[in-house]
Amino acid sequence: MEKLFRPNRIFVIFCLLLIIVWLGLQYVSNMRISEAARLEAAEVFDWKWPGRVSSNVEITDVSVLSKSENEAKVRVKAKQTFTKLAGANGTADQCDQQKTVSATQPAPDAASSSDTACVLTLYRSNRNWVLGKVEFD
Repeated sequence: MEKLFRPNRIFVIFCLLLIIVWLGLQYVSNMRISEAARLEAAEVFDWKWPGRVSSNVEITDVSVLSKSENEAKVRVKAKQTFTKLAGANGTADQCDQQKTVSATQPAPDAASSSDTACVLTLYRSNRNWVLGKVEFD
């Protein structure tokens, strides 16, 4: 039996270039989704309860779990630090100026940290990825 199709070198190079371009586009797409998830997770985990507690986060890992044309699920792992502010135990007869000054300063030995993770569901709106749902682990 005689071979009807025999790929030549130009065809093989073309296929390799096509695969490399496709992998590059997937990498860039995943990086864009990861960066959007990193920014959204920072907004979810960084918060302040005035005069009481504040939370800061250091994001350690972002990984894309699944991705489709209009939806992406991303797992974000972070180290969250809770800080009890100095004004949290203040009395009611303190003046407002002292409260505002001490409410922004951390109290000594009032920080605790924990590892946390969540799964963010991002949806595509035009060309941007927006937060749709947060599921905490």
